[in-house]
Amino acid sequence: MSDVVGRLIEIFREMRRELEETGWLVDDPESSKWWGGAESPDEVVITAILVQQTRWEVVNEVLNRLRALGLNKIESLANVRPEDLAEVVKGVNYRFTKALRLTRLAKAITEIGGLNALKLRSDVRDLLLRQDGVGEETADSIMLFALNIPSIPISQYTRRVIGRALGVDFGGNYRAWKDYLERLLPRDLYVYKLFHAAVVTIGKKYCLKDEPRCGECPLRGVCRHAQGLKY
Repeated sequence: MSDVVGRLIEIFREMRRELEETGWLVDDPESSKWWGGAESPDEVVITAILVQQTRWEVVNEVLNRLRALGLNKIESLANVRPEDLAEVVKGVNYRFTKALRLTRLAKAITEIGGLNALKLRSDVRDLLLRQDGVGEETADSIMLFALNIPSIPISQYTRRVIGRALGVDFGGNYRAWKDYLERLLPRDLYVYKLFHAAVVTIGKKYCLKDEPRCGECPLRGVCRHAQGLKY
């Protein structure tokens, strides 16, 4: 299995240009630009909430409005009324709910001293999960891309792509998928970010739910599904 994982990582490294074309900017391991070109960890957190059930193109438009108003910082959002923020984030789905969640999350992070203080906490993941609107995938995304803590987010694309490629199936058990992948992968910030960016890209472009484009997929040479092998 280690040979297969090594090959996967090698393939993902070779996808750099394709990843950047789809919004994942391969950069220094600690750069926030990985996350759709975010200019700061604050923007990663903000867009991680806004992008839920909303297209990235819409979120980018909203982010530009937030930047223009100086509302792309956690500390600034902590002092904004949710109803005012909802007007700024027009276009995202469930904007009133997300505006309320964002201001509450911003206040919670500000109260403990900001993102740098959050990163140093031993209960960082649990604290994030206690916030309204922050599920496991969002918490792990914030940890990995905003706080630079190696923590693999498990998306629907992760389950589909890795399930087919390696012939494993943990169903909807988030913890089982996370434990499996974090045992399998080298605990390396760059590898974790590259892995997530690549599986999401492959899941969207090639590893489709009903009609996967196996013949075009970068993983076709190592994927059990593409080679017709059973789980």
